[in-house]
Amino acid sequence: MRTKFAMAHRRSIKKVWILLFLILKVGIDLSAQDTSTYKLRLSISLLDAPQNFETYGNLPSMNQSVELANDLYDVSFWGINALGNAIIKNRKNTQGGRIANTGMKYITGLAFSYYGSELPVPLGVYNHEEFHRSVLGVNGYKALNGNWIFNRWDGTVYGMTDEALTNHKQNDLNGLLYSYVAGVQSETYVTQVNVIEDFYHKRIFYKNPLYLYNAWYVWNYFRFSASSESDSAKVLAPPHEDSNPYYRDYTGADLTAWVYDMYSPAKLYTYRDPFPDGEGVNRRIGYGDLNPDGQDFLKKQKNLALLNFINPAIFMINRIKISQNLSFLLFMQYNPTHFGNDIALYLPFKFNSINQLLVIHNYNNDQKGFFGLQYGLFDLHPFPNKKIGTGGKISIWSQPKNQGFFDSSAELGGSLEVQAEYKLMNNFSTWILAGYKTEGWMIGNPYLEKKGYARVGFAFNLSK
Repeated sequence: MRTKFAMAHRRSIKKVWILLFLILKVGIDLSAQDTSTYKLRLSISLLDAPQNFETYGNLPSMNQSVELANDLYDVSFWGINALGNAIIKNRKNTQGGRIANTGMKYITGLAFSYYGSELPVPLGVYNHEEFHRSVLGVNGYKALNGNWIFNRWDGTVYGMTDEALTNHKQNDLNGLLYSYVAGVQSETYVTQVNVIEDFYHKRIFYKNPLYLYNAWYVWNYFRFSASSESDSAKVLAPPHEDSNPYYRDYTGADLTAWVYDMYSPAKLYTYRDPFPDGEGVNRRIGYGDLNPDGQDFLKKQKNLALLNFINPAIFMINRIKISQNLSFLLFMQYNPTHFGNDIALYLPFKFNSINQLLVIHNYNNDQKGFFGLQYGLFDLHPFPNKKIGTGGKISIWSQPKNQGFFDSSAELGGSLEVQAEYKLMNNFSTWILAGYKTEGWMIGNPYLEKKGYARVGFAFNLSK
């Protein structure tokens, strides 16, 4: 949300260029080993139940907003790839030409990720706000995306009164906390989905700069929040906000609000400072408003957010080939959650042409650590005509009982998903996914309670 920490963005972007040159140096030769296959891979859910049938926050669903963003990113990076090849042709295929071509496309892709993601269309900030809105919506609270061309363009979620937020904290603290951190989960989830999908299916281009931007965005949001800059924003932002609470951003700085309410679950929402020259409370929480334990916790989360940079795809290494029958990729992801955090190790691998996924989770709250495991199989073709593809994944987890930050006891849970795809013609296919989850948190799902779900959609895959 650029309006929340635009100045911090400008200062920190300088540090990205140092990492960029390291990326180009390490990644150029390794990326050349890949054999390109797909030009475009687009997919959209026409139906996502039950979220499409909720009273509020129903359309688009959390996953539909991800699909819209992924599709627009895919088309955009396709164009960036074509532009780079047109400007730097490298007909003699020299090493210098490859570095110049790849470097130009990476820099252009990074600039697009940084600036383009802020446009009021289905890209980064739009998706960030949709994740907030989806969680609020499934919990019965109507809110609007403030980074959407038909609403407004200011990187907010609005439409929540102080009374609604007071009620939400009193009656469903976990849901409110989840809504706070769902925004930054959108960045990590987009990276996760694209890295894994493009590991299984080779491309003529990869969205590597986007993964760097997403990792930096999450870390930079934590850096901003765990500093006096968030205190300054609490003072400087209100004069530019609406005097009517309904039109103000519902949370201000997401991460300080998250820690504040997580560490003071019994404190009334209206205990916040009064809004200057307007109605209600100042929803913005500064770093100085947190107690010492909260400040220490937030600083620790800032450091843990660096784990999102442990991703070879940022360095243009999209798969590591061991032999003709075995290839893999290994990357880490950190996510703040309503009960603390999740640190996950992702291992997509292909053995004997079978796409598989292994994920190890370490969930943490204030009291202890909990663990989870996920295994998946994808793109299986049980019939000779290859028109039908199947797959699925199973997750088992131990998360804090009652999903609380201060709970020391554990509760077992998990999820099961199955999916099938049918090829209609050369480039088009239709697919269906069905699943069930117990009580607990899983990224990309707005519900914390037990829930069955299903999605039906179409895919367009354009190969070389």
